[in-house]
Amino acid sequence: MESVDRSQRRGRAVRGAAAAAVATTVAATAHTLSGGDAPPVWLLVAVTLLATPIAVLLTGRRPSLWRTTSVVAVSQLLLHLAFATVGTAGPAGGRHVHGAAVSLAGSGGDGAGAVGALASDPLMLAGHVAAAAVTVLLVSHGERALRAIAAGLRHVVERTVIAWHRPAPLLRVIALPLGTARGAVALTSVSRRGPPVLSL
Repeated sequence: MESVDRSQRRGRAVRGAAAAAVATTVAATAHTLSGGDAPPVWLLVAVTLLATPIAVLLTGRRPSLWRTTSVVAVSQLLLHLAFATVGTAGPAGGRHVHGAAVSLAGSGGDGAGAVGALASDPLMLAGHVAAAAVTVLLVSHGERALRAIAAGLRHVVERTVIAWHRPAPLLRVIALPLGTARGAVALTSVSRRGPPVLSL
């Protein structure tokens, strides 16, 4: 019983870590495509590690679509805040379209500038809304889709392996009767056999 419980916990942890990584990657991609600076890799890893326990809790039970959507929406806001503040920590604010780092510097670093900038930049808002929709779909239906893809691939591989290992058809060997060898037609014009006459 303990091995089943441990296996279930391990599966939940893997699903939660995968969901956190997918959510972070989708949010970072949407943030960058919407005009923000690409977050550094260390930030993506840190945010994924911080989001993993929450994602594990969410994957523990079957969350409703409403709960998943609300958690993903809040996470998109927090991810935007992290990407906008840490991702543009340079003195000039990088190439970030809405200048969240500059806004944060004047607001005491409380994040209100980055959140306000998200609402004031329609492209950034649309990017994070799209990222939230993709994340909700992936979290809600991703495991089922992966299982369906795996089953389809397994079917294709099995058919390929079976076709590849199919035995070749056996060829029939036709045995000639022994008497036909003497009356066979010679294939060359040389009819004498043995060493030359002078060598004897």
